[in-house]
Amino acid sequence: MSTKIAKLRVILDTERDVYRDIEISTDSTLLHLHHAILDSFGWSAGEMASFFESDESWEKGKEYSLMDIDGGGDMTVVKVSTVISNLESRSVYVYDFLRMWSFFIEPVEFTSTEDGVEYPRLCAESGTPPDFDSKDGDLLAGMEFPGEGGGESDKYKPERTGDPEIDAYLDEQEENSVKDGWNEDHSRLDGLDGLDGLDDLM
Repeated sequence: MSTKIAKLRVILDTERDVYRDIEISTDSTLLHLHHAILDSFGWSAGEMASFFESDESWEKGKEYSLMDIDGGGDMTVVKVSTVISNLESRSVYVYDFLRMWSFFIEPVEFTSTEDGVEYPRLCAESGTPPDFDSKDGDLLAGMEFPGEGGGESDKYKPERTGDPEIDAYLDEQEENSVKDGWNEDHSRLDGLDGLDGLDDLM
């Protein structure tokens, strides 16, 4: 009996129209599909990843990861047919839990093996995927620290109450702390020579 081959459309969740069509045996493990997807998009393995059973709304269901976490099986033993069994099946694949690259997988057709063809194989591609680390800028967004960007950020100032007397007191305390040097960068020890006990710490 011929091995069943699933032709899967793997769509990258990005603003660009980027997808790959991959043919793979339904008897192959999800680990084989994991590597086939990364190869087809030109990315290297090495990060955590998971497949999820899904539906037409792309809701995530049962998870199959690189390691068996809950006893439900992992990519090394679970077969493609477990998550893609018919034309109505859907799956979500997530690669790198920090950058959270997501792919939507749906079957195009099921066929039989062809003589002389090695599977899995890339049979169609559309669009150029972004660089794998292109999300790194988003990961660092909002991580500005005091003193960066040429000045102190307002988010590090004490919140005001709306009461004139209390707010005036807070302003006075903030001005005094600046005069006393408490808002300076204390990762530097310049100018601290002569403080009692400092020599014992050096």
